[in-house]
Amino acid sequence: MPMTGLKQWLRSLGYYLFTGMLVSGLAFVNQYPLVYSDTGAYLENSFSLTPFDDRPIGYGLLIRAFSWQSTLWPVVLFQGVVASWLIMLVVREVIPEKKRHITIHLSLLAFLLVCSSLPWYAAQLMADHFTPLVLLIAFLLFRAKFLGPVREGVLWLLLFFFMATHNSHFPMELLLSMLLLARQWRVHGLRGNPAFWRRWSAFNAVALCAAIMVASFNYAAHGRWQLSRASNVFLAGRLCEPGIMSDYLKTADPISDNLFWKYKDHLPTDAGDLLWSADQFIQQEGLTIAQADSILAPVVAEILSKPTYVARFARSSFTSTFIQLFQWEAGSGLGKYGVDSAPRRSIARKMPDEIYRYDHSRQQWNGYYDEERANRFGGVALALSVLVLALLWFRPRRKDLSLLYSLSLWVAAWVVLNAFITSTFAVVDPRLQSRVMWLLPLCAFLVLVKYRGINAFLRPGTDPDTASMDPTRP
Repeated sequence: MPMTGLKQWLRSLGYYLFTGMLVSGLAFVNQYPLVYSDTGAYLENSFSLTPFDDRPIGYGLLIRAFSWQSTLWPVVLFQGVVASWLIMLVVREVIPEKKRHITIHLSLLAFLLVCSSLPWYAAQLMADHFTPLVLLIAFLLFRAKFLGPVREGVLWLLLFFFMATHNSHFPMELLLSMLLLARQWRVHGLRGNPAFWRRWSAFNAVALCAAIMVASFNYAAHGRWQLSRASNVFLAGRLCEPGIMSDYLKTADPISDNLFWKYKDHLPTDAGDLLWSADQFIQQEGLTIAQADSILAPVVAEILSKPTYVARFARSSFTSTFIQLFQWEAGSGLGKYGVDSAPRRSIARKMPDEIYRYDHSRQQWNGYYDEERANRFGGVALALSVLVLALLWFRPRRKDLSLLYSLSLWVAAWVVLNAFITSTFAVVDPRLQSRVMWLLPLCAFLVLVKYRGINAFLRPGTDPDTASMDPTRP
């Protein structure tokens, strides 16, 4: 590599390390990476490479690669760096003036750090951080023109591993792929645009390879090719919420004396309680999630074979999706995880040198942030962002904003797909929706930058770009 190229590469590396530290800065404020109740399971996965029943292996592989099995700090730093880099790639595509890229990128990061959920997930040892990044990678691979072969290769590699970090990514990718196919058919027909077909085929091939990797780890550990060993448990929990499971169990004949039938008069009203409540089926019987999944599988299959129940579940899914769209609060579940908690036990066992810093982090003091104040900022920014995007969509289209129109539609689709998949097959939870909501402020910020200010956006006639296109003006 020539010296000038090496100097530029080192300069870029330093820039992204610096901005990555800013993006994941809450971990440094907290004095240790933020943890959630599932963090311990991911850490165990990274050491044993044996996937847990209810989560894929992808995030465990990333923790193993970046923690060096000795410290978790590089993991959150990587999460911040990759988010910063992907956002910069989007800025490079949307803003043609190269000299403005760093200024806009830093301003955009500052805005997102203060007014979005991005910093909460970048600083947190959870796979949810990668859900919005999958969307940014997919958009860049389909629409970017200035990537170059090296960046594009890195994006395909990241897509492979990020897809495998969360089970929800696979159905979301499939539905997004179908939406892209429908648009291609409507605009170009099924024969035109060979470049699209190459990208679309590669996109699905990478997702399929990631799914095969997840299933392979499950086969190696448990002897069965499956993406998840908990899908029927989550579905059964969801069927309890609208009363479908109760109605079925009270009217149907028991399936071969299925163990679940004796709980027909004591079903949870919340999907999550079926898994975690001490007085419910799984905990009462002392079952693993995989054992419960096998018991519940014929029950779920029987219910979903009946059109009446399917129609009721579809109505419940529609309602839950709509409710999930408004679950935007960041910081959900980031309470104190003390001596008997799964995160602390795993860190003490696998990384004992870090337990002092864990115990003395602000999260364990219950005093490192004001959640309500942070969410007020985020809520206002999110509402204004939705208004900006609505104005963009419902005003006359501008040719120079075509990429932003496309990005905003991709983001809107991903936000809705995330709400649909998580609320239909898991639970309605702010944590599962707020993970993607920072994509909306990102789009709105870039729209205002492209218009060169809020005044030009609200009054198109004052925009110099628009004015130059007006034949009545000199």
